[in-house]
Amino acid sequence: MSVMQATSVAFETSCNFCVAVRRQVVTTLKPIFDGIVLGQQLKINYLVAQQLAGKGDYKGMTAAEVASLLNEKTI
Repeated sequence: MSVMQATSVAFETSCNFCVAVRRQVVTTLKPIFDGIVLGQQLKINYLVAQQLAGKGDYKGMTAAEVASLLNEKTI
């Protein structure tokens, strides 16, 4: 085996290893990241709902009711 072939095999092996590690990391972390993003969106929706509740188009509605409407539209 020439040096060029050995280098090519080593590079291919290391690339395959990197791809496998990346897949595992993404598989593990994506649900965690998605949960964080969802939690932040729900939190912001409730903060906005507190400001809108009982005003304008939301007259007679509680913050929880307004938040529910916002969640339907943004999530």
